[in-house]
Amino acid sequence: MDFWKRLRFYLIGVSIGVVLVIILFGPRSMQCSYFPNSRALEEAKIYPMSYSENAQQTIQNEHLDSVFIYNELFKKSKITNFGTDEVRETPCRTYRAQYREERNFDFVYQICKKQTILTELQKLDKVEEEK
Repeated sequence: MDFWKRLRFYLIGVSIGVVLVIILFGPRSMQCSYFPNSRALEEAKIYPMSYSENAQQTIQNEHLDSVFIYNELFKKSKITNFGTDEVRETPCRTYRAQYREERNFDFVYQICKKQTILTELQKLDKVEEEK
C-alpha cells in the first residue's frame, strides 16, 4: 500500500471516531459538582420549599421572588456550619449559609425527608470585611 492510500484510511477512521465521540460525549445540559457545599444547596432545591413566618416577612419586605431564591440564594451561597452536629440531626438537617453578591443575606434552612424549610432569612446592610 502506498502512503496516500494509508493516509486516506487513517483520516476516514479518525473522522468516524470524532463523530462517535461527539455523539456519545457531546455537550450536556446537566452539571454536577461533588463539593459538599454544592450538593447541600442542590439537594435543598429538589424538594418542595416552605417558608417560616420570619422568612416570609423578609421575602415580602425585600421584594424577593422564588426565582431569586432558587437561582441566587440556593446557587451562589456558602454554607458555614459544616462539621457541626446541626448537619447530622434527624429528622431534619439544619444548614446555615451566607449569600454575598449584590445583596447580602444570611439564611438558615432545613432539609427534612421530603421537604425544604427556609427557617430564617436576614438581610445584612453592611458586611464587615474579613481581615
